[in-house]
Amino acid sequence: MEATLARVGKLHIGLVGGTAGVAAATGIGDPVSVVLGGAVMGANIWLLRVMTDAFVHRSGAGDGGRGVGLAVGAIVLKFGLFLGLVAALLGRLPIEGMSFAVGVTLLLAACVIEGMRGGVMSVKGVN
Repeated sequence: MEATLARVGKLHIGLVGGTAGVAAATGIGDPVSVVLGGAVMGANIWLLRVMTDAFVHRSGAGDGGRGVGLAVGAIVLKFGLFLGLVAALLGRLPIEGMSFAVGVTLLLAACVIEGMRGGVMSVKGVN
């Protein structure tokens, strides 16, 4: 079983929803901030996929690496825009920082879980 971006995305949505539900039920943390943090990272990974599809996968083999260069430039620009967006959100909206950070880190957790599900035992040399 191979970890794909679609599977990571589905797991990420489930983790964000579950964590927001637990936050709402227990009163620990702000569920809206958790969802907002998860949404920011979900949008981030979606934009990364769109950019790599547009610049790297569709570029020809003989373009001299131009597609890769464009992708790197677009990723740097996207990083700056997302940093500004998050700073504006945290400054303007009543967002609880720790709950937002939990929502952000759930994408990393989804990636690790899907990677582990993808077959750690299939690594060469592991019995």
